[in-house]
Amino acid sequence: MNSGDNSSSTPPLCARGCGFYGSTETRSMCSKCYNDYLKQELIAKSSTNILASTPAAAANYQVSPTPSITADFAEKASIDNITPPPPPAINIKNRCEGCNKKVGLTGFACRCGKVFCGKHRYPKEHSCTFDFKALDRVLLVKQNPLVQADKLDARV
Repeated sequence: MNSGDNSSSTPPLCARGCGFYGSTETRSMCSKCYNDYLKQELIAKSSTNILASTPAAAANYQVSPTPSITADFAEKASIDNITPPPPPAINIKNRCEGCNKKVGLTGFACRCGKVFCGKHRYPKEHSCTFDFKALDRVLLVKQNPLVQADKLDARV
């Protein structure tokens, strides 16, 4: 076994020196470095196309697709600089809505969105605003489609 055969079977390390293995299809770069390289190449190509455009081409009012790409990159960059609004306050539901008793893990969540103790968990006990009948009607309509007989009796 020659050491030359062994070195030809192992892929080369990434040309950018990140430590991963590259391939000849990606110019001896790993996949991440190659994707970064393609993005940089696209930006560089689009900026040279903008600079290389002549005033005569601008007089014809022809718009090339590359300026829109750079505008999209600029918009994304400006969007990233905007700070997001603060998150809304989280409503901690560990007390019964009816008697304000601590319920902890034994609380019952109702479909109206509130948490109740064992005494107030039933809809009649806490005057629930959720319409159970309408929900059941909608479920029945979805689960049981209307069955109609054929209009033509002579079918085979």
